[in-house]
Amino acid sequence: MVVNIYDTANEMEEQMNKTQEFTALKKAFADMQADPDSMLLFTKFQSKQMELQKKQQTGQQPTQDEIKEMQDLAQQFSAKPLIKNLMEKEQAMDNMLQQLNEIITGPIRNLYNSVMPNPNQDKDQK
Repeated sequence: MVVNIYDTANEMEEQMNKTQEFTALKKAFADMQADPDSMLLFTKFQSKQMELQKKQQTGQQPTQDEIKEMQDLAQQFSAKPLIKNLMEKEQAMDNMLQQLNEIITGPIRNLYNSVMPNPNQDKDQK
C-alpha cells in the first residue's frame, strides 16, 4: 500500500484554516492591523528582533543599548491590548501545533522507545 503523506498534510492545512485557534489568531491579527499604533509597534518590534537575530547569527553580541531598546520595545509591546491578545492567540495556536507534532512524530518516538530501557522498570524491581 502506497501512502501519500503529502496529501494528508495538504488536507491538514485545509483543516487548520478552519480551526477555532486559527480563526481566533486571524481575527486578532486583523484587529491589530486595524490599529495604526499597534501595527507600527508590531512592525518595529519584529524588525528589531530580526536585526538582533541576524547579528547573533554572525557571532556578534548585541550592545547594551540594543538590549535596552529591545526590552523597552517588549514592554510597550506587551502593554498594548491588541498585541497582547494576538500573542495569546499565537500561544493557543502554538499549543495546538505542539500537540499535533507529538501525534505526528509518535511512530519515530515509539521506534526508538522500543529499544530504550524503561527507567521505571528498575524502580519496580527494587
